[in-house]
Formats: sequence, structure tokens, C-alpha cells
Amino acid sequence: MEVFVPHLKDRNIYLDEIIYFSDCNFIFSDFSNYKNTYEIVNIHFPEAIFNWTVPTNEQLNDLEQKILDWKKYSKIVYTLNDIKSHYDNQDKFADLFRLIQKHADGVIHLGNYSLEKYKNLFSVNCQHVVIPHPLYDSLIKDFPISDFQEKFQLSLKDKYIVSVIGDIRSMEEVKLIFKVFNKIPNKNKFLIVPNMFLFMKLPKFFPYRFRNIYRKIEEFLFCFPLQKKQYFFNFKFIDYNYMVDLVRNSSLVIIPRLKNLNSGNLYLGLSFDKPMIIPKVGNLTETAEYFNFPLLDLQKKNYKEVIDIAMELDKKTFFKTKEYLQKKEKFKASTIAALYDDFFCQLIKIK
Repeated sequence: MEVFVPHLKDRNIYLDEIIYFSDCNFIFSDFSNYKNTYEIVNIHFPEAIFNWTVPTNEQLNDLEQKILDWKKYSKIVYTLNDIKSHYDNQDKFADLFRLIQKHADGVIHLGNYSLEKYKNLFSVNCQHVVIPHPLYDSLIKDFPISDFQEKFQLSLKDKYIVSVIGDIRSMEEVKLIFKVFNKIPNKNKFLIVPNMFLFMKLPKFFPYRFRNIYRKIEEFLFCFPLQKKQYFFNFKFIDYNYMVDLVRNSSLVIIPRLKNLNSGNLYLGLSFDKPMIIPKVGNLTETAEYFNFPLLDLQKKNYKEVIDIAMELDKKTFFKTKEYLQKKEKFKASTIAALYDDFFCQLIKIK
């Protein structure tokens, strides 16, 4: 079966995990390159269809006409990674998201929270299924690893390393990271955030040397009263070979998402069996409760309780127990790929 993805592959490799085990042939290309031999059109990130640029009304009308043509030969499947664009505070992509919702024949939700909350946004004939985010199985086998400490000239020996993987998307996420880190009762704690402050867009006319100065001012203002010897921040996507080394050597992983439905960082932490600080939001809640992980309730502000439990998990060999390892089987990439394939086949049979 040929599955057409009408946008380029995202740098997050979660879909690669599924593709490796799937019996389907996934084709990534510009949406104008559709062929009527494709049985499934699988959209993961609506914004990526227009290369993360807000489409005009004319472009939206053109896309809608193409989708109507696609539906003559294919089923449109939307993998609901999130209900809105991560960086779109002004909802400029809202019409694009609504267009996909309007014409979807099937929706893959990454948790029951998503299904129950957003099923009503789709047509009554739309088919829904819950298929979790897969583990990053490819990263825990023979994946090439590069030395994170050496690259960034850090000395992390005997440090309690607290890492935050992925882009930081808002000031609220920054505040959450600092609040959690400051409450960790370890004198040798060290905070690493490879993609800090990316949400703060600098004017294009800023010369490069001023950008560096601006970053340092940002860092000073937001990190005070932390000392420089307690943290390391960078401002760009970190290559997977360095990221794997960082996660493997982390003592604790913070998931800073406050408004997202899902976060691949949770499954990254699961892949490497790491204690995590997980906010009680979206589909994250369901996965955390499944593994009996403590949840950070932002209204109750139960920081101390959650941090204490998370720090004790590793000491109790929690991640080596038979119960935990059996539960992880549900999220293996091979299991998730089979669920994708089954859902695609079911949709094709519906006339």
C-alpha cells in the first residue's frame, strides 16, 4: 500500500520508527505531486504542507480542491499531533487546521484525551482510532553516539544532570523549567537545555554579533540567580548523535509542555528509562498514569512531591521491573506500525 504524506519529513524521527516496521510504502512530497494510485493520504503537520508559512486564501482554496480530488481515490488520514500550531499565538494557521478537520476520513489520536475532547471537530462519518506515539527504538540500539561534553566543552563528572530536550516554545515553559530545577534538592545539579529561547524571534536586521550579545542578555535576565556553573543553554536543534549521549547520561528529564496534546520527549525518556517531570496536560497524563509516573499538577503546585518521587524511581530499580518492561511493549515501534497498517486497511474497505 502506498501512503502519501503531502509535506516534507519532519526532523523528529518518530515517523521513521513507524515506517521501518510498516508494510506500507510512505512517500513524502509536495502536495501538488499526488497520484491517484495512492490509497492513503496521511497528514501529520498541516503547517508543513505550505513549508510552515501561513497560506493565503487562494492557496487554501487550491488545497481544498486538491483534497476533494484526492478523496475520489484515497482516504485522508490526519495524525493529530496537536490541535493548533506550536508557535502560532495568533491562530494564523487556524483555517488550514479546520480545512484538514473538515475533510479527514480518519483520525489517529495519540491518546484518549484527544479523542474525547476533539472528536466533535470532525465529520460524523470520520473514523477515529487511538494509536500511541512510538518509542524511539532506533536510538537505543546501535545508534552512532558523539560526546556531548566534548562538543560543548563541559565537565559533567559527578553532576546530577537535568535535561530538557526539544525546542522551548514559550516564556511559560521557561518559567516551569526554572521552577522545577530550583526545587531539586541536589547540590550538584546541572541544567542542560539545548534549544533555549528559540521562541524569542530576533529582528532580521540584527547583525550577527548583536545577536550573540542579545542572547547573553536574555540568558542573564532569565537565569538569575543561577550561577553559570549550574547550567548550559544552546540555541539550535541538536543532532541526534549528541542528543542520545545527553539523554543517556541525564539523571532527570523535564517535559516542559503546558498546552500541547502530546510530546515526543516523554517517549524519548521512556526509551532510555529516565525519571521524568511530566505536567498533567493532554495525552501526557494518560501515558504517565499507565506507568504510574508522578504527574505535576500545575494548579495544585505539587512540585516537591513529584520531584521527590521522580528522584527515587531510579534508586528503586523501577525501570528494571518486569511490570514496567511489559508495559513498554505497548509502545514499541513494531507494535505501533502494525496498528497504523490495520487502520489504513480498515479505511480502504469503507466505501
